[in-house]
Amino acid sequence: MRKLSIKTRISLWYTGFMVLLVSMALVIIFLISGRISSKQIEDRLKNVVTDIVTETDFRYGEPDTEGMDFYRDGVSVFIYDTSGRLLAPRINLGVQVDSVLQDRRVRTVSGGVSGDSMVYDVYAVKGDNAFWVRGISSMSEASSAYKILNLLILITFPAFIILSALGGRRITDRAFRPIKEMASTAERISSGDHLSERISVDGSDDELTSLASTLNHMFERLSLSFEKEKQFTSDVSHELRTPLAVIKAECEYALSGKASEKDKEEALLAIYKQSERMGKMTEQLLMLTRADKGSLNMNIERLDLSRLLRELWDDLVPAAESESLSVRSDIEKDIFVSGDELLLLRLMSNLIMNAIKYNRPGGSVEVSLKREGESCVFAVTDTGIGISEKDLPHIWDRFYRAEKSRSSEGAGLGLSMVKSIAELHKGETGAESKPYEGSRFWVLLPCVS
Repeated sequence: MRKLSIKTRISLWYTGFMVLLVSMALVIIFLISGRISSKQIEDRLKNVVTDIVTETDFRYGEPDTEGMDFYRDGVSVFIYDTSGRLLAPRINLGVQVDSVLQDRRVRTVSGGVSGDSMVYDVYAVKGDNAFWVRGISSMSEASSAYKILNLLILITFPAFIILSALGGRRITDRAFRPIKEMASTAERISSGDHLSERISVDGSDDELTSLASTLNHMFERLSLSFEKEKQFTSDVSHELRTPLAVIKAECEYALSGKASEKDKEEALLAIYKQSERMGKMTEQLLMLTRADKGSLNMNIERLDLSRLLRELWDDLVPAAESESLSVRSDIEKDIFVSGDELLLLRLMSNLIMNAIKYNRPGGSVEVSLKREGESCVFAVTDTGIGISEKDLPHIWDRFYRAEKSRSSEGAGLGLSMVKSIAELHKGETGAESKPYEGSRFWVLLPCVS
């Protein structure tokens, strides 16, 4: 059997609940109305019998019935002597029942032409005369009311069920209309042709509006992710195109038969350099991808960052001096962090090597590490070509290179790695730069005692 839709199930539940609720209400009405009707008949019966007892007088041992009404408000009244002989009325205006006289006890007696009857007897004494007064009220009035009520229910209850089902369906249709629109919008977005489309939000503060806002935020992230993926694929293709073209050209030349042994050696060297560049880029991309997915294996330990930076700086100073750069360091002692030693060394070496690589002849490189409250700031300042204001916000993006003069080497992944490593260590990155004056890159990391 085909599974019912949510709207149909809700409609059925709603209709079933309404039917159950109305059924319970009708049962209660039946019980209450029956008791009220019986109570009304009983009270009327007692009042009439009491009135007759009060009004009854005797003359010469017989009740004086002149002017007395023995049928009042649907109650037939009879007067008996103590032996059960009927004294009044002489002409029976009501229906008698065969039942033993019982003082002040209301009871229902079955049988008779008119069906069940309610009987109430009172024993009274006036002067020397003792007598019984019996009141009889037919239950047919209540039965008629029940029949009318049953007829109304038989007519209205099916109509109520139909109206409940239709009303429930309409309510669920209106309630699910926004969800249907969300599904339709999501389907159009998932096709890939309407990535900029978003679910309309009417501004109300209900659950569906919250759901629509959440989905819109998700679509925004997905759209940004798709765009980044497209850009990433395009950038990788672009970066691989050049070394592959060089490798292909060198191979073709070396195999052409025109190349000398020296030319072949140079071709092999060029191929080696390009393959080394591709291998380095692949390693960087793998590291960044693992960092994004949270699957990068990190060996977290308490590290003396001051010692690591001094050792690294001592190793890199010759490279700076070979480029005729003046160097200076300001490294505060005993600054400890919790992190992965290899990753932090890569972070610091990337920034220092960039400062050396993209500096101007006769320029300078300054490295500093200082404590600021509960954090430490590692900074590298150079006097290089600088970065324009419009390019500065994008320098941490993958494959982004601000100046063409800086694109001859590298793949534009160094600063992306710096940012990823900093974020893995719950840190932050930043940069300040002025074109042709220099740049300052900094990393903020939490310290440990």
